[in-house]
Amino acid sequence: MAYKSIFDYELTYPQTVKNSYLSAAGYYDDGDMGLNGVGFENRRLLFAPSADGTQRSAQFMAKLDVDICNQPRYLVNQCEVDIELLPHDSNFLIVAPGATNHKYHLEVLACKLYIKKIELMDSLAFDIAKKLELKPARYPMRKTSLKSLFISESRAEFNANLWMDQVPRRVVLGMVKNSDFVGSQKTQPFNFQHFNLRDISINAGGVNYPASPYSLDFPNGKYVRIYHDMQEAIGYAGTLDSNGISMQRFSTGGFCLLVFNLTNSQEDNGPETFDLIKNGTTSVKMSFNEPIPQGGVVLIAMGEVDSLLMLDRNRTITSDISV
Repeated sequence: MAYKSIFDYELTYPQTVKNSYLSAAGYYDDGDMGLNGVGFENRRLLFAPSADGTQRSAQFMAKLDVDICNQPRYLVNQCEVDIELLPHDSNFLIVAPGATNHKYHLEVLACKLYIKKIELMDSLAFDIAKKLELKPARYPMRKTSLKSLFISESRAEFNANLWMDQVPRRVVLGMVKNSDFVGSQKTQPFNFQHFNLRDISINAGGVNYPASPYSLDFPNGKYVRIYHDMQEAIGYAGTLDSNGISMQRFSTGGFCLLVFNLTNSQEDNGPETFDLIKNGTTSVKMSFNEPIPQGGVVLIAMGEVDSLLMLDRNRTITSDISV
């Protein structure tokens, strides 16, 4: 789920939020994806030993970045929710480029879950209970599905099926080196690069996105259209706000994230607005101006689909998704 969270943080949050509130979750903007920038230094100082050599711990607070926690409605009472948290390996979580023989390990000392609870008036609670006798409570949700696909070295073209059931409303793609994806304390796992991509398209239910092919040449600065399409699919194009991803950061700064809006309206009007649900195969086709480098590349794909979760009077869950 780490890549889902970084997709959400980098693409959807405004730069003002990244520079302020997200520091509570341990996020500090790097500027570029260098390992000696101000963001890397700020994160390092959270755990750096004090002047007398005492090891320090840090405290963070962040939301659970799972689908059921991202929908805007409160759950009805007496619902049993089981939550299991499994941390990543320390080689993936920790970046220590200057370390020689040292091996760093992240230890979670304590973990608490804070939940907002609403006390209702008796009349309103009784009214909700009566309505649940007639029909279940409905929760519109955006289900996200994450996949990773390996692209072997020396390849100049790549085709693969991403999903075989419901067509997503939006697809986010990013490419990282295989060594970064596996996890190494000397490299950054979120360094998304273009690898001299020439063209990319999504085929969803027999329809190609975009309708007109790209003709990309990143080293020579020919990538403005796919950059604009990324910002437009997120909702920042033509607005007064920004997610902080400039064209330079998109090309060479480790923020080369490709976003495709597959809705009929080409608009994203929030989690409670459903688009026409379509079934079919969603595939990706890519070509490169030069072969994939040694070690290979991992393509990370995230798809968003409209889903509905329902809770009846017995608190039985009915859904077309797995939560």
